[in-house]
Amino acid sequence: MNAAMSSLPTLPGALPSAITSLAPVSMQSSSSDYRSKNTMKGLANFINDISSSTGKEAERKRINKELGHIRKQFTEHPDMNGYKRKKYVCKLLYIYMLGYEVEFGYMHAINLVKSFKFSEKQIGYLAVGVLLHEAHELVPLLIQALSDDLGARSEHTQCLALTIVANIGGRQMAEAQIAPAVSKLLLAKTSPNMVKKKAALSMLQLYRKCPDLITPDLWGDRIPQLLTLSFKDLGVVTSIMSLLLGITKTSPEGYEQCVDPIIDMLGKIVLDKDYSREYLYYTVANPWLQVKMLKFLQRYPCTATKEANARLHEILSRILMFGDKDVLKQQPSINHKNAMSCVLFEAIELIIHLACYPELLHKIAQLLGRFIKTKYTNIRYLALNAMAKLRAVADPETVAIINTHQDLVIHSLTDYDISIRRMALDLLYSMCSRSTS
Repeated sequence: MNAAMSSLPTLPGALPSAITSLAPVSMQSSSSDYRSKNTMKGLANFINDISSSTGKEAERKRINKELGHIRKQFTEHPDMNGYKRKKYVCKLLYIYMLGYEVEFGYMHAINLVKSFKFSEKQIGYLAVGVLLHEAHELVPLLIQALSDDLGARSEHTQCLALTIVANIGGRQMAEAQIAPAVSKLLLAKTSPNMVKKKAALSMLQLYRKCPDLITPDLWGDRIPQLLTLSFKDLGVVTSIMSLLLGITKTSPEGYEQCVDPIIDMLGKIVLDKDYSREYLYYTVANPWLQVKMLKFLQRYPCTATKEANARLHEILSRILMFGDKDVLKQQPSINHKNAMSCVLFEAIELIIHLACYPELLHKIAQLLGRFIKTKYTNIRYLALNAMAKLRAVADPETVAIINTHQDLVIHSLTDYDISIRRMALDLLYSMCSRSTS
């Protein structure tokens, strides 16, 4: 099942409320389609029947009976009203989730997507996102509706279309000119932030299926501007960083101009604390965005401007300082510890990759030694792994610091966790020399 649809409750009794709660509150209260709090009574009754089935055979009989009834209704009443069409498509979706085939209903879901009523369109998109995949033969029938909805005036309609592109977008959609419509929404200054988030993730999906869509000569200048203009909403920046990481995963050339703006934004988060409180996760400022930025910087050598290098040095020093205090503390919650550890070890990876800050290399050599002694298995594993990488690029002074932890590493060979023992053995191998062997 597609990632964006994974939030749909799978408990039998939860489906009706999940479906009727999808539309914005204003639209639910004003639309004539939403007749009452429990809109789809027939759907709720059907789910209750399935839940009360005495066995698999009884469930199969009830479902086959319902499938026959739905097929008959669609055949005899092709012009049925939107309420009934939604109800039957929701029943088919539920039956599909139970593991039964409902292929005859696919076209009816697509027809709901083409509806002009938001509530019908919403159920159609929900069903299509679950029932179809990127290479399905019916995907071309969606193209025109997607194109129309991407150009709609309503941001809610645009978001529905973008969600489908992000989930089942493939080469068919990319070649059918869906990509230009998505990029237009991403680049438009008037696009709402929610639309920009979804547009960035949709472009990432299309890029994965059709890499020729995004080239450095066009996007190398666009992405730095997007990041700078979007900084007020860190959610948008996080989505754009996901796109940027996807683009530069195999070919980072052409996006070097993103380095300085990302260092500047990372400094605003870590040093200047320029963010709203809603982006604090257990007192750690947007750890997912920090990790994405630090990971991106590892794709380039130490080639930023002198000012940016100085700023990055200050950022990394601050992260190491807070990480040293927080990761080994007993009091912080496990969520805080995990968030801080993610940022800290990504910063350590960046310091090792750049290898242009000798004093920071010395500091992390000492820091990793303390982490090897902690009782937390994950921290010990990450520390041993990082120390092995550090040993490969270390100068003589850093090597001397690493060698002071040799007894701790040897002791790790007796750890109950086999992954720790293996990592300790790898590190000991890299530490071997004439003076230490």
